[in-house]
Amino acid sequence: MRRFANIRANIHANIHANISANIRANIHANIHANIHANISANICANIRTNIRANIRANIRANIRANIRANIRANIRANIHANIRANIRANIRANIHANIHANIHAMLQFEFQTVLKSSALVFDASRRFFIRFSDSSNLKRHQSVHTGEKRYGCAHCGKRFAQSGSLKVHMTVHTDCKQFRCAYCGKTFISGSHLWRHVTVHGGEKRFTPTFQ
Repeated sequence: MRRFANIRANIHANIHANISANIRANIHANIHANIHANISANICANIRTNIRANIRANIRANIRANIRANIRANIRANIHANIRANIRANIRANIHANIHANIHAMLQFEFQTVLKSSALVFDASRRFFIRFSDSSNLKRHQSVHTGEKRYGCAHCGKRFAQSGSLKVHMTVHTDCKQFRCAYCGKTFISGSHLWRHVTVHGGEKRFTPTFQ
């Protein structure tokens, strides 16, 4: 009977020992697994958070940099465009004024004797009359209305109503070209010819005619 009691006691002790060992092993494994799971979860969460934060920071930095670059580029483009437009407008205005000044100076030089010796008189019907103090000036003026051409070219026989027109024509034979293009140096006998020539350079009247 004692032998059976000892055997049962040994078996019971072995069973409890095995069960305790298995329980401890399972508990240790579960604890280890939970620790690793928690660590992995925390690491993944931190990595995701850091990645998102870095992506947002990079996107914001790129957007700000692009906005600043675009603003600077637009400002510079507008400044240069306005400067160019103002320069072109000023050049055109100055050239136009100079050309007109030269033409008016030429006309004034040609007709200054007539202007000094004549006067305009208006009647009640809003018509005007020109009075001349010199008969030669009156005859010269009347040729405009009658079509008479009293001045003839000694070289080709072409006739003109005004002596000034004959003088301009004579430059064809004498090769006297006093109007020079400031860009290419080509010369012309009259300011109107130079005016037409200037448009050849780039399609714009950009060059000031000068006298030789």
